[in-house]
Amino acid sequence: MTCQTRHNAATPCCGSIAAVGMFDGLHTGHIHLLNSLKAKGEEHGLHPVVITFSNHPLEIISPEKAPRLLSTPEEKAALFHAAGMEAHIIPFDYTLRMTSATDFLHMLSQRYGVREMLLGFNNRFGHDAPHDFDDYRRLASKCGITVTQATELNRGDGTHVSSSVIRGLVGDKGDMTAAAELLGHPYELSGTVISGKQLGRTIGFPTANLLPSDSRKLIPKTGVYAATATIPNGEQHPAVVNIGHRPTVDNPGSTISIEAHILGFTGNLYGHTVTLQFRRRLRDERRFPTLDALRTQIAADIQAATAI
Repeated sequence: MTCQTRHNAATPCCGSIAAVGMFDGLHTGHIHLLNSLKAKGEEHGLHPVVITFSNHPLEIISPEKAPRLLSTPEEKAALFHAAGMEAHIIPFDYTLRMTSATDFLHMLSQRYGVREMLLGFNNRFGHDAPHDFDDYRRLASKCGITVTQATELNRGDGTHVSSSVIRGLVGDKGDMTAAAELLGHPYELSGTVISGKQLGRTIGFPTANLLPSDSRKLIPKTGVYAATATIPNGEQHPAVVNIGHRPTVDNPGSTISIEAHILGFTGNLYGHTVTLQFRRRLRDERRFPTLDALRTQIAADIQAATAI
């Protein structure tokens, strides 16, 4: 396809400078890229925009390899809004999967008025994705787009910031402190409160059982966590969250549950959405010999979570 440059009526006449990618979690490396995008946009008189996806491309390309998401489309939209960045969140479907790099650049020019593009240091696009930056620059120039390669965030400690690294911290290690440092914000999980077995209530610690709002969302490693719970009216409360099989009161092979004991709250949350911000992993989930031993441990967990 031969690229032709036209302005979209919805695009500012000055045109846009864009970044394209999954931006899962919108971590500190992404923010570094967005800051560069804003600076270059201001320097060149272009409106900064991001083109990102509502689903991970691997869900279409190779579903068995698709990772769990650090941020749902709704969470991603909120993160971009908080960062003061205009983002167009589009589905990555089979048509886009089969789009060449040239045709994708043509779409950026036609639909979003892109005149410049900031390409992440490890970013590739197009089903024929060139591996050489000069190839992207050559293809883009035919569409009237100038491509600049972004720099990687240098933390000074040798830590590589990426969504895959953060997934390992959250899902494999449960290290929410390190994950929050790389994300730039606490890891969040939202869900609808559903009816459970109400066993927590019988031992004096009622819990809200959460069904994640998006089944693709990454669940932290099993264990007990200190968290902040945001309830529907916007109030925030400290919480102790248990993720696991509840070995003391349930069968070993039971489905993983997410239970939050919300401190300082009494009321009915069934059918409502609660958002958890994970602060720190307190301990492994384990089986206790008696319910009294479990009560004692939960009391200690509450004390630790309150201190945090």
